[in-house]
Amino acid sequence: MAKNRHIARRILMWALAFLALVACNETGGWIMRAEDLPFPGTVAGIIILLMILLCLRHVPEPLRVVSVRLLDHLNLFYVPAGVGVLGYVALVAQDLWPIVITMFASTFLATIAGGLAFQWVARMSDTPLEALKPEADE
Repeated sequence: MAKNRHIARRILMWALAFLALVACNETGGWIMRAEDLPFPGTVAGIIILLMILLCLRHVPEPLRVVSVRLLDHLNLFYVPAGVGVLGYVALVAQDLWPIVITMFASTFLATIAGGLAFQWVARMSDTPLEALKPEADE
């Protein structure tokens, strides 16, 4: 009986953590629409979540579990976008080269930004970069 209560409590905590993610996302979207700002509501929601986590000074365990689970299956979030693109194949074909160039440039810039962010976090956590390098197989 106690084991069932423990499982039910964990599931409830995960559901509340997911609800918190959705609430931040929707709040960001609502703010951007209400203020008519040219900024994605999802990004505003992520910033709201970041501010909350900075105030808490830690990531609650249920939120960490739900976030990791969502990130593990991130590729599924591309399916609706891919289906949407298929509806505009003719339009995409018209502007194929600018799209391809933009995709390569943004991927390159995101990789650079990710590397710089990684180094910044490593410095902030007083972890030497050498300790984070994978060991060579001998």
